[in-house]
Amino acid sequence: MPLFSTLLTLARPRTLPLAAAAIICGNALAWHGNPAAWRFSVFALSLLTALALQIVSNIANDYGDGLRGTDRCRAPEAPQRLTAERRVHPARVRHILAGAILATLLLGSTLLAVSLHSPREWFAFLLLGALATAAALGYTLGRYAYGYHGLGEISVFLFFGLLGVQGSAYLQQSACPGAGWLPAAGCGLLAAGVLHINNIRDIESDRLSGKHTPAARLGFSRSQTLHSLLLAAALACYAAYPVSSPAGLVWLAALPLAAAHLRRLYTSATPAAAGRELAPIVRLTFIVNLLFGAGLLLDSLIPA
Repeated sequence: MPLFSTLLTLARPRTLPLAAAAIICGNALAWHGNPAAWRFSVFALSLLTALALQIVSNIANDYGDGLRGTDRCRAPEAPQRLTAERRVHPARVRHILAGAILATLLLGSTLLAVSLHSPREWFAFLLLGALATAAALGYTLGRYAYGYHGLGEISVFLFFGLLGVQGSAYLQQSACPGAGWLPAAGCGLLAAGVLHINNIRDIESDRLSGKHTPAARLGFSRSQTLHSLLLAAALACYAAYPVSSPAGLVWLAALPLAAAHLRRLYTSATPAAAGRELAPIVRLTFIVNLLFGAGLLLDSLIPA
């Protein structure tokens, strides 16, 4: 298999808007709090680092599930996996994973060098970066891979939500905005919803392979209910963030997309049919955060 095709398949570009959504949200919060302190260089490096880290997670997921044999149980509708299908030798996937980790470390180190000033900040962010990398690898790799014990959605909530959003805001203004925990939680809940849809699609195959996701434990019907609760809670978090003008509520334009997504989910007769909502929920996550960021930009420009 050609190298470029291998890299593209392992990176799973359709999932990458999740990392971009967290950085957009965090930078919008930083701009809203202190536009004069905002720097494009920090934004660009934050975005590249987050994308690289998610690619590490995607490659590790392909490699880990392939080694465990989990992907051999996957439904025909699921995306192809290179390690499980032996389209690429596992050793080659391992080398690509090592390269992706190295690229992430280089980008992250450059980001910290540009944005941080004190040894205390460096230590804190190096620790957070190490935790994020460990989480990216530990979802399916290792003897105690946490994705097999139903902890994936919690990890996604923390790293694509609270840490991703507030961490990127801190790198811009050396502080976490107090009210920023609300949209950070909203972003994390939406990202958890993305993983949950993925796990709904794989309910039967995960049960066969011993992967105990919340969807596999709850079953199809109750998983649909959990997804609607995640989405409702996420949107409530964005709605609770204080703005000074109606322009800050631009993100509400995404509500029809959310309603259509839930309608299609509840009319899906099978987990495989519900799995077709994976791309729409990724899109919705990105659009909500993009519009939320645009609203904060407008709110900061329009006098109260």
